Amino acid sequence: MKDYYQTLGVPDNASQEEIKRAFRKLAFKYHPDTNPGNEKQAEEEFKEINEAYGVLGDNDKRQQYDFAQKAGIGYDTRYRGFQYSQQDIFRDTFSNQATFDELSRMFAQAGLRFDQDFLNRVFFEGSGFIFQFFTTPGRTTYQQHYPDTRASTYKPSLIERLLSKIAVKIGKYALRKLFGFEYKALPKQNLDQHSELEISPDEAAAGCEKGITYKRGKQTKKLMVKVPAGVKPGTKIRLRRMGIRENKKSGDLYLHIKVKD
Repeated sequence: MKDYYQTLGVPDNASQEEIKRAFRKLAFKYHPDTNPGNEKQAEEEFKEINEAYGVLGDNDKRQQYDFAQKAGIGYDTRYRGFQYSQQDIFRDTFSNQATFDELSRMFAQAGLRFDQDFLNRVFFEGSGFIFQFFTTPGRTTYQQHYPDTRASTYKPSLIERLLSKIAVKIGKYALRKLFGFEYKALPKQNLDQHSELEISPDEAAAGCEKGITYKRGKQTKKLMVKVPAGVKPGTKIRLRRMGIRENKKSGDLYLHIKVKD
């Protein structure tokens, strides 16, 4: 069983503030950007540090971990104990919006990367750290929040939106009056892709992770998709911005769940 306290160099009765300070110090020390020429080894250390913080920095996981450690139970037993894999810990940590925002600010202030491409490569081996929406006809039944670091948080004010609309109308009027040109909006291009994802009845009942391969233009893409327990046939999984990409715009990829007979 991994000793997360030893990884962060803190005693097992350390406060949350002590754990956070230890994590911050080690995370800066072993971030790949601060270890040029030794990035691969630094990445492994960086992952271990983040895994330890993902457990000890979360009160519920820390309590489960402490209990399993004192009872001498294995790291990933089927029946009881601490049942989180490294990937589970990373997903839970980075899908917590408050924690993710805090980490993003921390590394940004130090001039270190912590964007989506970095997360995918270092923590998820390129499998894709993305929004997933699980929907049945008419309603959303499950939603997994993965922070989309490419999305802008800037929202224009009411005045800016009004000025933008006025500018567009003036432009259309000038084109019509000066050149006799009648503006017509181009039809919206559909960049979405659809594919079928077949799973077994056992996988549908218990939930699973499935690797998928699909064509995106001339590229072949690979993703890991988390399917929730109890998923029903006909459920759609929406992967944001994983569809067709054209002119710097991306559609969504829809996976239609099919349960084998």
